[in-house]
Amino acid sequence: MTLDRKDWEWVLTCFGTAVGAGILYLPIRAGMGGIWSMLILTAIIFPITYVAHRGITRVVASCPQPTDIIGAVEHDLGRNVGFAVSILYFLSIVTICVGYATGVTNIVASFLENQMGIEGFSRTILTFLLLASLTGVILAGEKFMVRVTSFMTFPLIVMLAGLSIYMIPQWNLSVLNTPFESAEVLKNLLLLFPVLVFAMNFSPVCSTLAASYRARYSANEAVARTDGIIKWTSLILLVFVMFFVFSMVLATSPEVLASSQEKNIDILTTMSLIVSQPFLRYLIPAIAFLAIASSYFGHFVGTREGLVGITTRVMTWSNPAAEAKLDRKKINLVVTLVMMLGLWFLAVYNPPILKIIGALSAPVIAIYAYLMPVMLMKRIPRLMIYQSRTAGFIFVMGVVGILGDFVGSYL
Repeated sequence: MTLDRKDWEWVLTCFGTAVGAGILYLPIRAGMGGIWSMLILTAIIFPITYVAHRGITRVVASCPQPTDIIGAVEHDLGRNVGFAVSILYFLSIVTICVGYATGVTNIVASFLENQMGIEGFSRTILTFLLLASLTGVILAGEKFMVRVTSFMTFPLIVMLAGLSIYMIPQWNLSVLNTPFESAEVLKNLLLLFPVLVFAMNFSPVCSTLAASYRARYSANEAVARTDGIIKWTSLILLVFVMFFVFSMVLATSPEVLASSQEKNIDILTTMSLIVSQPFLRYLIPAIAFLAIASSYFGHFVGTREGLVGITTRVMTWSNPAAEAKLDRKKINLVVTLVMMLGLWFLAVYNPPILKIIGALSAPVIAIYAYLMPVMLMKRIPRLMIYQSRTAGFIFVMGVVGILGDFVGSYL
């Protein structure tokens, strides 16, 4: 099916959802893991990403009535299973917010110390000011937040692509001569795959995408159109993300990347410390800030909506009709402030971001986007027509996404 203008707008929306902190930390794990694991995963990540995300949209787009992923599951399996899915959805994005809050603090802290020469700035105060400012944009209203995010996203994509091309003359191709050692490659595959799952993930927007199309089209046409959107998004992400990763890895060294992991900083902050051009030393941290801040907005709102949904469901569990009478504006405000304070505490603590991604975020994303759709298509009669021969492979890769970091860390 040929995509129209609206379809391509959704492709860009899905693409923008995926481009964030993941792409900034993926080169660090990839470069430390060696060239062979990067090449292997580059060869297989497109079908994995495509089929997994397509599964989510098909669950929603094929529903007899327009609804989101939770409503679609409730329609077939009941209220309790729907509530379990809402908790899973919430967990799949709340840990991402922790990584974003920590990452944006580290970017600005590094910039103040290394580019501006300001040392000793209180991390507690800096984190609060940053999170208060970002959360203030969200509290200003959805329209203002969307306008700010749109303003940030397109320049970000152009600058990341431009930086990838700019680094080509700095590539060191000697890594291609690295010997293939199966045990080491297996270990690096297990460690890298969860981070790649995170970097290629746009599952938070898939439910909204499918619900939007199901409201406008029949179930069959909604499925066909969303399939096309997911395919093109996955393909563009493959080219964009992996080109950026290879460019950054080939322009640095494993020693530099290991130091970045130890300092808990992203690849762009790392590049800003080693490039010689003064202009880039200031521009690159700005790109890193835009990348994480733009994704922070969407994931914070998604996390808040998930937590509000869980809260209201628990408050009205014995009387669902009472949910319509709740003061959602007040609940939203309280949840927003609680989330910001929680993120502030965790970001001040400065947890290792790659560990958050590999051991917490990626496993929950794998359960939600890889395992859940496969299981639903075996359980729900209306979805059985969408089962494919790749389902078993996707399920296995979901298990790798869940256990990869844990197993790889002990090999």
